[in-house]
Amino acid sequence: MMSHDILSQTEWLRYKRHLQLPGFDEKAQMALKKSNVLVVGAGGLGCPILLYLGAAGIGKLGIVDFDIINIENLHRQILFDESDVGRLKAIVAGEKIKKLHPFVNVEVFNTAIDYENVKSILFDYDVIVDGSDNFATRYLLNDACVIMDKPYIYGAVFQYEGQVSSFNVLLDNKRSCNYRNIYPEPPEAGVIPSCAEGGVLGVLPGIIGCVQALEVIKLITGLGELIVNSTWIFDALSMDSHKIYIAKPVPFEINEIIPIQNYCIPTLINEIEYSENWEENFKKFQLIDVRTEEERNIMHIGGIHIPLPKIKEEYHKINYNQKEILFYCQSGKRSKQAAQIFQQLTDGNKKAYSLKGGLEAIKK
Repeated sequence: MMSHDILSQTEWLRYKRHLQLPGFDEKAQMALKKSNVLVVGAGGLGCPILLYLGAAGIGKLGIVDFDIINIENLHRQILFDESDVGRLKAIVAGEKIKKLHPFVNVEVFNTAIDYENVKSILFDYDVIVDGSDNFATRYLLNDACVIMDKPYIYGAVFQYEGQVSSFNVLLDNKRSCNYRNIYPEPPEAGVIPSCAEGGVLGVLPGIIGCVQALEVIKLITGLGELIVNSTWIFDALSMDSHKIYIAKPVPFEINEIIPIQNYCIPTLINEIEYSENWEENFKKFQLIDVRTEEERNIMHIGGIHIPLPKIKEEYHKINYNQKEILFYCQSGKRSKQAAQIFQQLTDGNKKAYSLKGGLEAIKK
């Protein structure tokens, strides 16, 4: 058992390259050793975050995830290999971090985080790192961190772009911007495609996750400057990066944690299931593709193209007097939202359908 008050000889050897850095002394390493960091999500972002925080000597690492590992994860979730497929991410991630650094105290939460358990899960941790991939969890963590007075290290990726911010950080006895000071409310369900729908370059979460881990280390040790009151944006194709500074934060008072299920709820709508003779069946529908232009260029099944964010302004392009309307997207989520918007715009006088499972169902 390693003492929490001093660095052992083994620890001196392990952290030798840290301790040789200008400005990084035993005090800085001890600060890491005494810190408690919670990582929510053990996926594309969570894997590099956990690897580098574990290797850096964080005293206690919490891991929150309820998902299982599948083969589609392996191109970006670098803690896992094919032998792990079918196992729980949080459990496997905890095992891998203990092998990497046996002196790190790992706490595993094999559960979905929600408004009922978020306070109890966050309670013992100094820093909260967001490795999730959805808006519901993002807003939940932000709000909990504001109420519980904890810093929140945010990261997000989509296709070839990623971004990082450090929110709610204490600076001169005042907290920096939080996520709601930039984005007060979450987008409508399905407006922004998930990585499962839009894709993501495998190496990108590694880059963004490493930057999040770096922010945690700087925050704990007091080294360097944090990405506060700003957002760092990285483009993997051009290798350009820049900061967007928040000149006028949006005032937003957070007094309670709103139930997670209130965010981005999938819309209940009539769905059409894929069948073997789908090409013949679809002839009676006017097809509307609500994906991005990039997705449509890769593959589509015909019909007109109206991206989901433009449904309200371009729905007049839909000739709904001749055929029934069938919206489709990659997974079926955005098309359900589009169908609901369309029915609201037409006062419910015209029924709209969504292709269940989207194009993924047809591929199978």
